Parts: sequence; C-alpha cells; structure tokens
Amino acid sequence: MTAAVAGLMLSFLPLPVVAFEMRAAGATEDVPELRPASAAELTEIANESGERPAVAQVVGGDSSVEPFTTIGFRLTGPAAGQVFVRLVQADGSFGEWSSLSVTDEGPDGGTDEAARSPLTTDPLYVESATGYEVSIPAGAEAEAVTVHDRLERVSVEATALADQAAPPFDVKRRSDWGARDVSGVATAAKLTLGVIHHTAGTNNYSASQVPSILRGIQAYHIDGRKWTDAGYNFAVDKFGTIWEMRDSSLRANAIGAHAIGFNTGSVGVAILGDYISSTAPDAAVEGAAKVFGWKLAVNGVDPTGRTRFTAGSGSNLFSAGTVADLSAIVGHRETSSTSCPGKIMEQLGSMRIRAGFWASQSLGGASPTGAIDSIEISGVNIVVRGWLRDEDTWDPISGVLVNRDRRVFIPANSGTYRFVVSGLAYPGTNEVCVVGVNVFGGRNRPVDCKSIVK
Repeated sequence: MTAAVAGLMLSFLPLPVVAFEMRAAGATEDVPELRPASAAELTEIANESGERPAVAQVVGGDSSVEPFTTIGFRLTGPAAGQVFVRLVQADGSFGEWSSLSVTDEGPDGGTDEAARSPLTTDPLYVESATGYEVSIPAGAEAEAVTVHDRLERVSVEATALADQAAPPFDVKRRSDWGARDVSGVATAAKLTLGVIHHTAGTNNYSASQVPSILRGIQAYHIDGRKWTDAGYNFAVDKFGTIWEMRDSSLRANAIGAHAIGFNTGSVGVAILGDYISSTAPDAAVEGAAKVFGWKLAVNGVDPTGRTRFTAGSGSNLFSAGTVADLSAIVGHRETSSTSCPGKIMEQLGSMRIRAGFWASQSLGGASPTGAIDSIEISGVNIVVRGWLRDEDTWDPISGVLVNRDRRVFIPANSGTYRFVVSGLAYPGTNEVCVVGVNVFGGRNRPVDCKSIVK
C-alpha cells in the first residue's frame, strides 16, 4: 500500500520541460603569426577604417576558424593603441578593416569579478564568419575570442518573477534568447540610478538576429572577459523590444558590470547598435524609458529627478567614496570617461520624461496616504497640520478637510507634501478627517481622522 501511494505521489511531480535550443559559447586562441605591418597595410587600414594607427602595428590572423557570430580580443602589453580587425568573406577574400575600442565597461573595482577580468576590446557581431585578421600595437599580444552558436539540449522551464513588482509592459525573458545558466550574480538592496549605453557594432540587424546578438554578448562577457554573466541588466533593440540580460535583473536589483564604480545600486540598459554619429530610434528610446521608469519607481526613485550616488572603486571620473550629484538617468559618459552612449545623450531629456510616465504606470494606482500631525483651536477655526502623498506621483497632491460635512479644499503645496489648513470649528466635539485626492488608478480616501473639543 505504501509503495502504491508513493507511486501515485510521484506521478504528480512536475517534470522538467526539455527542448533543443541555440546556446552560445566563446572559444579563445592565441593570434598566430604576428608580424610587422607594412606601409601599404597601414595605409589600407587607415583608408578602410577611417582611423590612422597612432603607433607601430603588427598583423596576424587565422583564416580557418569554426563559423562564429561574434569576435573580440584579449590584450596584454602596450594596448593603448588602436585595434583593427577584418573578416574572411564567403569567397575567401578579406573584407574591409574596422576599428575595435578597448572596453570602457566592467565590474566595480575590488570585486572578484573585476579581479579576474582581462583587458579586452568591445565585441563585434559578424552574423557568420570563418576567419579574421587583426592588427594591434607592436609589442602587445592578443588572444582572439570567437563566439559560436550551437544547438543544445536544455531545460526551458521558466522561473517566476519575485521580489519586485512585475513591469507593466512586456519583457523578453532570458529563456527567449537562449541565455546560458549562470550562478553567483550579486544583488543590491536598493537601486537609485539608471545608466544608458549603446553596444556599438552593427545597426543593420533584423529582429530575427537579435537573439544571436544577445547570445554573442553574453558569451563574450563570460568567456572572453571572465565576468559572471552579461554586463548589462537589460538590452533594447532598435525595434523597441526589451530583453532581460543579466540574471535576476527582472526579479531583483542585479549588480551588473556596465559602469565601473557605479554598478552597485544602478540598472544598466544597452541599446543594441552604434549611435556615435546618429540618434537611436524612438522605439528604442521608449523601450529604455520603460525599464528605467519601472525599476526606479519600484525602488522609490523619481526618474525625472536627481540622485546622490556614492561611487565605488574603478571609475576614471570619480574616486571611490565620492558622492556624485547626478540625474536619476544618465549616460555612461557621466560615470566614466567614454564616448558611450554617443548621440543618445541628446535624447536623455525625452527619455527621462517618458520614464516618469512609465514610473506612474508601474506604481499600479496606489491610493493617497498621509497623516494629521497636529490639530488646534484658533479663535473660531480649527488649524490642521499634516502631510499628503500619492505614490503614483512625486509631485504634491491636493486634498479635502472634512468636519461635520463641511469641506475645505487643501491645495497642493508646491515643493512639499506638507499642508496647513483651517476650517470653521463647531461648539463641542469636532471630528476632522483629511481626504487625499487620488492622482492615478486608486481612489480618493480618508488618510487620517482626529477629534478636538471647542
């Protein structure tokens, strides 16, 4: 009987959902056959990349590599100069040279994640290539990191949201783009800052290519840079689709590796593409505003306001312990010396305004709260002091003072949630209530009542 019952119980245990999906991993190799670049090669690099090498360069490469979707390089030695790369084309010839920047992203200094991070270039999404050639400063050494998509047998059972209120808009989960499972992502108790980035790389991608781009970023960050997971908390593509990148970013305040010295307590959103010379599509800006509005709102921060953020270790603009007075949403260049996020800086004003709208949506229609701090009789009047607030807005709200059905309007006092209002007192007991006027989605309701005898 016991065995039969046990079997019955086991039949109701949930079975994992298993499927074959694309996953990405990075492979690393020393760049072979480094040799001095000729004058003709240096001219070719300058003409095709638009940047003239500032120091003597060496060239090397591998023309036969397993097909890869993303490439970047680890560097040792004098790596201050430029890095250039070109790829083998379908006909076996090399394409044009492109420049790769040395990364300006990373974990906060002093963390285990930072300690194991080598110096790397930014990754370059290539869709598919089978070979490369790279030019680096003479005296430096390089390892090529190539990312390869492979079909793998994986569990696709989704994990439930927890810890924070779900966003009032659609976010693609990590399982939607084939993220690798990771462990050890740290979280912060409080989040007070939003940082916008661009990923550089191509702007000419289709919606169907986005999952591959995200897998390439994650694999490069894990296998190339030795980070715990993708450095960004969220990515937004040019079509406005929002993607969770670093694990636990949806359900908690995951600490990313996107803004050195400013990761703990911030959310990093990267718009896919290169916006050094052009602004981002409106749909992408709106997507970023959604994330910032929601994440800041559920942490009690006004995305249209300012914040005081204590810098950690590693920033090249702020020393550790400096309290930086910043807008609640900033560009990466406001926390580090970098060109990121390019012309998206010109769109921050509208991004903050839209984030304010999404913050009110994210707060879900709270009803007003408040209290009567003091009540006194002054001549023929009752004088009431207190405060009113509605979590759906960071602006002061109005209210109504009610005493024996007589009503006195309480105006919103600009710049503060506090009020002082007086109304006629009756002989005997006066039962005074304050009603807050709701702003969004909730209802007007009494927030406090007190009595006083005249």
